[in-house]
Amino acid sequence: MATFVHIFAADDRASILKNGIKVQKAIWRKTNGVFVSPVTKNYYATHQWHREVQRVSNVPKLAARIKIPDDQQVLIGKYNDDHIDVAASRAIRVAMKHEDPIGLEVIIPRAIKPDEILKIYKPPKVVGWRYHPAAKGTKPCGCPYCQKGEPFSKKIKEKYERSL
Repeated sequence: MATFVHIFAADDRASILKNGIKVQKAIWRKTNGVFVSPVTKNYYATHQWHREVQRVSNVPKLAARIKIPDDQQVLIGKYNDDHIDVAASRAIRVAMKHEDPIGLEVIIPRAIKPDEILKIYKPPKVVGWRYHPAAKGTKPCGCPYCQKGEPFSKKIKEKYERSL
C-alpha cells in the first residue's frame, strides 16, 4: 500500500474521520482530486505543502496519513506544471529519487474513504515554501493578477505601482 499525507483545516477533523476526504475542485487546473504528498524519509519533502496551505487560509492545520492501493492511478508533477499518470507506488519512487522533490504534488483522482486514513496528527512544526517552491530569495511580483486576494499584499502592490 502506498502512503501519502494530506494537509487540511483542523475544523474538518470530525468530518474527515466520518466521511473521508472529498475530491477538491481545482479552478486553476483541469484535474480535480485529493492533493497529497508522498511519504518519504525526507520530512521536509513530505510536509512541504503545510506552509503554503497555512498561508492561504490561516487556520490551524492537521495532516492525514492515508494509504491507497499500489496500483491506484495518480498524477504526479511539479506545482503548476504538467503531471504524469502513474501507479501510486511509482509516484512514491519518483518522489524519492527526484533530484528536486520540492514542489512535487500528487493528485488522487477520487475521494479517500475513511478506512484508508491511517492516522490524523498535528505536524510538529510548519515547514515548506511560500508562493512557489523557488520563491526563497526572490521578490514577489506586484502586478494585480499575482497579488489578487493575497494576504498582506497592499504594500507590494503600492511599490509595484510606483515602479511603473
